[in-house]
Amino acid sequence: MTLLSIPVRSLWLLATVLAAASLAPGSSRADDGRVTVAPDTHPWASIGRLNIAGYRIRRHCTATLVAPDLVLTAHHCLKAIGDGDWADPAKVHFLAGYSRGVFKAHRTASGYIPLGPESTLVRLSEPIDLPVLPIYDGALPHAGAALAQAGYSGDRSHVLTVDPVCSFLGTRAGGRWRHNCEAVSGDSGSPLLIDRPGGLSIAAIHVGRINGTGDAEPVNAAQIAAIH
Repeated sequence: MTLLSIPVRSLWLLATVLAAASLAPGSSRADDGRVTVAPDTHPWASIGRLNIAGYRIRRHCTATLVAPDLVLTAHHCLKAIGDGDWADPAKVHFLAGYSRGVFKAHRTASGYIPLGPESTLVRLSEPIDLPVLPIYDGALPHAGAALAQAGYSGDRSHVLTVDPVCSFLGTRAGGRWRHNCEAVSGDSGSPLLIDRPGGLSIAAIHVGRINGTGDAEPVNAAQIAAIH
């Protein structure tokens, strides 16, 4: 994608992300376009690393604060380590604004609320006093519409990276989204963000890849609002 092909609001978003990156200690830009951002600025502070720990086993995904006591992530991140369908909530840790061992807030889970085949809310043990990210409630984007994606990628798992200029590529059977954001292992559950006049909002969560193309599940704003 050339600079001239990027929509105006995406250029603004790109400039905002690059400015945030300049504030992050040891920040850098990956060869694939991902940018390390300062996790103590909004909205990045409300995106966190989700750790699931077991005996000699630890894995992580990405989750986002959508209510003071709810974070949004992917179902497959919450599978049990060992027996059972779900991980023990006491072993699920959300670290808001995490970066290199430092974080804005730490909560364990107290339960789960499935929303779809993948999108899942994690109920936190206590509320977090940080701004929440709103859920996108607009029309289905057109093919080529600008997105941003933020997560704790497996290859840079101790910093929050953002792909500030990626795109919605259309839908798959069943309504899942296709996208070209630079999301890898560890980014599961990470938000796909749409820039609106009021700021960034979560439109979908990254689930994985199918034949090399990003796979995401859209999020229903009314469904989440009814749970608050």
